[in-house]
Amino acid sequence: MKKIKISLTALAILAAASCETPYRMVTTLERNGKVQREVYAFENGAFMKRNTLEKPFLFELTPDWKFTRFDTAIEYNFFGEEKYAIAKVGKNAKSIEQYSKEIQCDKDKQSYAAPEESLVKKFRWFYTRYSFKTVYKKLQYELPVSIDDYLSKKEQILWTQGDMSNYKVQNGLEMYQDLDKINDKFSEWMSRNYFETSFESIRKMAIGYELDTAKETIYEKIRETDEKSLDSPETICTVLDSFYQTTYFSQLYESNKETLKTDKEDEYPFLEHIFNTISYELVIPGQLTKTNAPLIQSDTLIWKVDGMRLLFDDYVLSAEYRVANIWAFIVSGVVILIAVGSLGFLFFSTRRISPRPKG
Repeated sequence: MKKIKISLTALAILAAASCETPYRMVTTLERNGKVQREVYAFENGAFMKRNTLEKPFLFELTPDWKFTRFDTAIEYNFFGEEKYAIAKVGKNAKSIEQYSKEIQCDKDKQSYAAPEESLVKKFRWFYTRYSFKTVYKKLQYELPVSIDDYLSKKEQILWTQGDMSNYKVQNGLEMYQDLDKINDKFSEWMSRNYFETSFESIRKMAIGYELDTAKETIYEKIRETDEKSLDSPETICTVLDSFYQTTYFSQLYESNKETLKTDKEDEYPFLEHIFNTISYELVIPGQLTKTNAPLIQSDTLIWKVDGMRLLFDDYVLSAEYRVANIWAFIVSGVVILIAVGSLGFLFFSTRRISPRPKG
């Protein structure tokens, strides 16, 4: 059986043709629970125009966001690529939950622009512990064929989110072999969906033919001869002609060429946003105790968030840290000193008032 690579090639073409939108979002948590946030837009963002700036952010700017346009672009290492920030917006909030509640954006940008954020505080005497969590929701879309028919849950999360918790015992060769298999199955899944969409369009137009009975045969024939044309209505019609010994489908295609033309971004609108990439940076005020952040720079935790990571499941960012309660140490120290002093005072007082034995 041939390995289907067309889907990843199509994705690469879409990545080049569509407007990739990089963002840098810096969230600074303060000890008193307040939060500062800055969002940077780069010069090759999806809404950039030459020498102008029009809607460079994923959300609507309300008056409480302070907008700054840089006179000179600021260079930034964006996951190994040099990007140039040309503007930023900033906003202070009483809690991190406030941001997602107040964000206004288009529905198709909801997954990126308004994640569910929370910061839970648990008081302990010497330390206050904080649990941070941000959930970027899975992209909303409907496809004819589910990824569950091709990849297991652990394969899905490895492929899109890089979660290797189920693969820790593997060496490089074993990992390569597994990834190669996942690559083939992922590509086949996308190709199958492209085929299903094109085939369904033809089926709706065809009169006098029960095409569902021939679908699997047509799919396999195209895979064997011209796998790159699995999403092509013209190729499907040609193979249908051969299968039914007719010219009906070629004529059908010629008569409805414009209608049957496939546009991946129209059929699968989520692909338009799949290359939006966010550098989510969290600055914490205390001592880090646990996190799933792949990058840590001093007191800053960094996650890469993009559409691929949201393709099959929610993407969860988490961190736990603790902040020392200085006043608790001082109070405890004072209490200890008072206790020791009181015990000493009682001890010496007891010795002074104790009756001496008669000689």
